[in-house]
Amino acid sequence: MKEDIYSIACQCQTIIKTQVRITRNKIPYSHLNLIFTDYDINGDIKLLETNLLALVENIKVKYPTISQLLQKHIDQYDNDKIIHLSAIEAIVDCIVSLEKKDVNSKRIFISHSSKNKDIIEKFVDYILQLGIGIKAEDIFCTSIEEMGVKNGEDIRKHIQTNIQNVDYAFLIISKKYKASEICINEMGAVWAYDNKVRLYLLPDVNFNKIGWLCDTRKAEMINSSIALDALHKEMIEYFGLPDKEIWSRQREAFLKYINNIK
Repeated sequence: MKEDIYSIACQCQTIIKTQVRITRNKIPYSHLNLIFTDYDINGDIKLLETNLLALVENIKVKYPTISQLLQKHIDQYDNDKIIHLSAIEAIVDCIVSLEKKDVNSKRIFISHSSKNKDIIEKFVDYILQLGIGIKAEDIFCTSIEEMGVKNGEDIRKHIQTNIQNVDYAFLIISKKYKASEICINEMGAVWAYDNKVRLYLLPDVNFNKIGWLCDTRKAEMINSSIALDALHKEMIEYFGLPDKEIWSRQREAFLKYINNIK
């Protein structure tokens, strides 16, 4: 089962700082008039190793190079404990820093036409939140009140900030999306920041009608169970989320809804 990367990295960080002790020993060599320094490392090293191995596994998809480096220092720990423990601590601190999100930043940005609000709400509810496990506070979606711009905020600045900082951007393309100058400008901003972009087509458009979009990014039909399963797999691996048993039920509920739209 995948765990939240930030949580497990913080757990490793806490163990290193509170349950592992480094003792410095001075060893005098009187006949040489020298003092050598040695170190003892005590504490719950086994607990630390268990959590570090879990961290290695959970970051393989999102941070493959860091995962390999962390595994290397774990494997070589006994060869020079103080050197490798210091390196492990630095890597763990780095992961915590990478995963720590600003309280106002989002993980997912959904670009869509407000005239498709009903479909977007079902996609967010059934697929992203209930099916995959993305938290509401990690989703920016202008047409959903609690996920959009708050009263008094500069909407242009707020949208730009969220596009810039998200992990993934979803472009939900429809006839109404293509007819909206605001949506097209939003799309351009998403691509400019080169986020992980995913294009999904609503049933009222097809691959022949999206024009130049098809040449730029690979699009998927949003009512395709294969596309949704691929999204589910990618999201839980990237964000280190548990694979929920209710996924297939939520996917089918969404497909039933969208395929019955007249």
